[in-house]
Amino acid sequence: MTLPLPVLSAWDPRAASAGSIDPLGALRAYTAIAQYLVPGATTITTRVRYLSWLCAGLYLLDECADAPSGGTAGRSRRQRLLAWERFLALATTYYGNSAQLGIDAPAWRGLRGISYVRRAVEQGRTTTEFELLRNQAGVGGVGTYWVTLVHGGLVENLSGELTARGRLLAEQFLKPIGAKLPSGFEDMLQGTTPSFGRDELARWGKQLSLDVSQVSRREIQALRDALLEPRTQRRLHEAMAPFKAMGSSHKAFGQLERQLKRQRDPEAATMAEVMQLTRAFEAVHAGLLDRFDRLLSLDAKGAPVQRATAAGSLMGFQSLTESGRALGDLLGSLRNVPGEVATPTRHFLASVQAILVAQPGDALLVELCRHHERVQSGKLDAARQPKQAWLALQGNTLVISPRFALDAPPEVRDPDDFTHPYRIESFSGMLRELPEKGVAA
Repeated sequence: MTLPLPVLSAWDPRAASAGSIDPLGALRAYTAIAQYLVPGATTITTRVRYLSWLCAGLYLLDECADAPSGGTAGRSRRQRLLAWERFLALATTYYGNSAQLGIDAPAWRGLRGISYVRRAVEQGRTTTEFELLRNQAGVGGVGTYWVTLVHGGLVENLSGELTARGRLLAEQFLKPIGAKLPSGFEDMLQGTTPSFGRDELARWGKQLSLDVSQVSRREIQALRDALLEPRTQRRLHEAMAPFKAMGSSHKAFGQLERQLKRQRDPEAATMAEVMQLTRAFEAVHAGLLDRFDRLLSLDAKGAPVQRATAAGSLMGFQSLTESGRALGDLLGSLRNVPGEVATPTRHFLASVQAILVAQPGDALLVELCRHHERVQSGKLDAARQPKQAWLALQGNTLVISPRFALDAPPEVRDPDDFTHPYRIESFSGMLRELPEKGVAA
């Protein structure tokens, strides 16, 4: 197999804070586990008041004469929300600058596309006609938090219509401003780009920022209810109660597993089994990824690596046979794990079996490269072409794509660490963000 120069795409897994999870085909199993445990969040849904922002935007959109509606209007309604998101981001940034807020201030911490909005403010923009991320619809606030809106019972997915709970949240968000909407506001929702005053934007930003410390009790309760709407998230919240903070690790999932078993609830018992399975899955995946990363660190300024050198770099690793056997045993013995979790996990284990039993050295090198090639050939890039390999054996050399080469050998992984967060952090973080009571309405 030849290894052409890599083609840059819009998403680089190595640029994500969580690191890479996909070069060895673990993404489907990981996603299935995370989706089962925390369906109403992702690793980047971190600011709970985005739910209020978006519900309010849909509420105001419904007051426009030409508002899209109907059973399949969701896509059109989401598209119309983008201007509202840019307006709130612009107003928040004008407020943040005028108040000289630090980057971690609650008003704008975690704002999607903050660098883009700051650039727009520096350029003196006072309309919503500016770029907010290169793909605002997909990775801005609307695309990022839509899953939370839907699973929180706030919005109907296909129609994009607010539920009764969503309308209540929107009304609580908009209540402090009453009918004092800026001139031209409705025109903005209808697709035009009216200009707003800078002081006016700053005032709006102060009142409608992401900070939830001074919002009404009813808005706080509505947000909490939305986060706890999915049954698994309610069970998880109860299991996390004894702990100050909770994340994704072997220790944390072991603690959550024990707490879930104590709830004496069938769904909690199933979640406990999924937690147990996840720890075994992570033991296999982490071991594989450590070996793969070791190979990526061998790149010497783009020069091919001798096959013998690459094989020798894998000699210090212990066999993963036992880890693979432990995962297989659990897949056979845990009877309550849902099929949507067990099936992709079983497929992943089968796909890496040859690596798990390979002897350290050249045999392990060959199986790792073969498996990675199969994984990449099964994926398409934005141009609908097979994705490029990160590394490949070419005769007696290992060629490493410069894009994915590591500058130095990876640090030894803490045995307690998972390879990737399972949304626990963002879910618990949004809950912790909510004050206990809120202010009087």
